[in-house]
Amino acid sequence: MMMIKNTLPIVLLFLMGLLWGDMVFAEAPKMQVSVNAINATTWPAQYKITLTVPKDHHAYLDKGTENIYIPVAFDTDAKLAASGLSVSKLEKPAGVYDAEVKATVLRDKGDFTLSLTPIGKGVSLPNIGVAIQYQLCNDATHVCFRPQHTQAELSLPAAEDESLSFTDKLLSLFQNNKDSTFILFGLMLIAGLLSVATPCVYPMLPITSMFIVNRAQGHKDKEKHHAGAYMVGMVGTYMVLGLLAGMTGGAFNTFMQSATVNLVFAVFFAFFAVALLGFYELSFMQNEVHTLDQKTTRVNGLGGTWLMGTVAGLVISPCVGPIVFALLLQVADNIAAKSDALALVNQSMGFWDKLLVASQGGFMMGGFGLGVALPFFIVSVVKFKKLPKAGYWMNKIKYAFGFMILYFAYIYFAKGMGVLGVDPKVTASLAIGMVAIWIAVVHCHVLSLLPRDAMPNEKMHHYCGVVSLLIGGWLVSSGMGSLPFVGNAGASGLLASAASPIVATANSAQAIHEEAGIKWYRNIAEAQKVAQQTGKPIFIDFYASWCANCTAFKEETVSNESLNHALRESAIAVKLIDKEPDFEKFRDNPEHRQLKIGLPYFAILSPDGKVTWSGTDYKATEKMVSVLDNGAV
Repeated sequence: MMMIKNTLPIVLLFLMGLLWGDMVFAEAPKMQVSVNAINATTWPAQYKITLTVPKDHHAYLDKGTENIYIPVAFDTDAKLAASGLSVSKLEKPAGVYDAEVKATVLRDKGDFTLSLTPIGKGVSLPNIGVAIQYQLCNDATHVCFRPQHTQAELSLPAAEDESLSFTDKLLSLFQNNKDSTFILFGLMLIAGLLSVATPCVYPMLPITSMFIVNRAQGHKDKEKHHAGAYMVGMVGTYMVLGLLAGMTGGAFNTFMQSATVNLVFAVFFAFFAVALLGFYELSFMQNEVHTLDQKTTRVNGLGGTWLMGTVAGLVISPCVGPIVFALLLQVADNIAAKSDALALVNQSMGFWDKLLVASQGGFMMGGFGLGVALPFFIVSVVKFKKLPKAGYWMNKIKYAFGFMILYFAYIYFAKGMGVLGVDPKVTASLAIGMVAIWIAVVHCHVLSLLPRDAMPNEKMHHYCGVVSLLIGGWLVSSGMGSLPFVGNAGASGLLASAASPIVATANSAQAIHEEAGIKWYRNIAEAQKVAQQTGKPIFIDFYASWCANCTAFKEETVSNESLNHALRESAIAVKLIDKEPDFEKFRDNPEHRQLKIGLPYFAILSPDGKVTWSGTDYKATEKMVSVLDNGAV
């Protein structure tokens, strides 16, 4: 009994100690972790990991002079190595040296830049958690808490999956090489080959090949020569068309900033698509072209066969014409960007400079011409006993081209509506509504009365058309009601399309407006004062209401988390609008000669006004974020 009385206080004291210890550790403050991917699409992947320290506390960035502290450490559980990854680079924040603890400490928050590279063939994980160890100490009570662990979730670049289908691999190849002229040449070649397998062209193969062979007048050796001349003539026609499209590409970018131009192109593409879908036949100048074709057949020798080939590309235009028009517009759009990039090197482009860039358009369309002409050459030379029988399969290819061009129509429609400041959801609503009305009127014939003895399936078909008409009408009417007023330019255009209203002072040049948490300055002088005080770089978005890609970038600043965070935390954001005084000052500056060509254009300046980066690609957000993060003090 005596023994129990003596040990009871000890046991109670021990239990109280455990309880007190648990209470202390339960109340230990924790660090907050946030991750922004600088580059999570390609290897090496790069991330900015921000650690936020609780108020009146500090963490350690090194072990200190006496080697007694536990600094912030990454991948403490070696999970990265086990998953086939290695840390190729780790940049820590500078921190401050605390003389009292004799160590470099982290207070408030700090950014760690982490770079990962795959080991061997890499990894196939979509994301991975990186363990982080740290120790916090209280600045007021000088109490240090036991080491704690947290985790940063990182999204990894997609690995090459051997199980991907051929189509997926082809799309991936195109995405990674979309700026390659040779890749585009190959895609054009495939488009040309497929266009031959359409109802308007395929039946011409045996007839044309027979005609080419007859021009050799029984000489076997000359048959190949005439087939080659025919092919060269056809390829040359498309190369000339591509060259002409490329020559217009230098000014094409400026025109494509107009809402009207984009909407007109959308109508053209829809017109071509409907023709390919079989609702009517496009026969532009077919009588004149046919007459020209008849005249070329009277010219003897290889020269006449070559002329036949040059005209042949125009003769087969009822099916191929819409495809050619669509591709020529795409060529001009592609060449426009390259033309602007070359113009940045010199203040103005000479004729030979323009011709050099435009020749890429001729080369790409030459790929399409080769795809069209190659089957005619092969059939003329090889002498097939029997070609695959024509049938409905050709219509499928033709319809596939029709839907592809219809997609192009929607792209230009969305771009034009974007210039007008229309919300993308409203644009989609209008497009779906118009398609629904088209289906109801053209396919279901809702405007025609049903006969009294109509079959049940005909009634159901008509009923579906009525439903489609009602839905389409409702979508179009609601979308039209959501359209903003058109015609605002400059600052008023921004006001009409901004997600948040501009908080303006009496002087509009000193206005600051907030959008998605980003404070946009409208005056470069005021922004530079703030930049010099904070040490942050200046990001300038040169904006105009007529610039479709400018409005697309505005959406990017809202949806792209890393870009939004960089503009909020690491930069002084400035938006300068076309025709305003500050905009015109930059336009007259030789360092920003791109502003004389067109928009969009972006520039990052140091606090003292020196250009550290500039560009025209509104999708180069990873580069923007990287420059801003490295330029922030």
